[in-house]
Amino acid sequence: MPPSQQTTPKIPVVTSATIAGKEITKVVGTVFGVGTVAFGPVTSDKARGAMLKAIAEIKSMGDDVGADAVVSLRVTATGSGFVFFRAQTVILTGTAVKLS
Repeated sequence: MPPSQQTTPKIPVVTSATIAGKEITKVVGTVFGVGTVAFGPVTSDKARGAMLKAIAEIKSMGDDVGADAVVSLRVTATGSGFVFFRAQTVILTGTAVKLS
């Protein structure tokens, strides 16, 4: 299915180790998402786009492994290149879990 027709799974992704009112019944494993801003001047719109892509990817990966949520989200941002020809990459990692 083309990316424009795909929907992002609606599983919660949180930075905390727990979700209020829910019990973690099983740790499924580590999941990740990556978003990259193409070379060129990095703007806030491009950076936001990279973050949204990474969030969509981590949700999709969590859904693929059967998780109900992703907890303990960590964010890493890296850059390479020169001032006007720079790439920015956002890497999200978290723990996919089952909830009750």
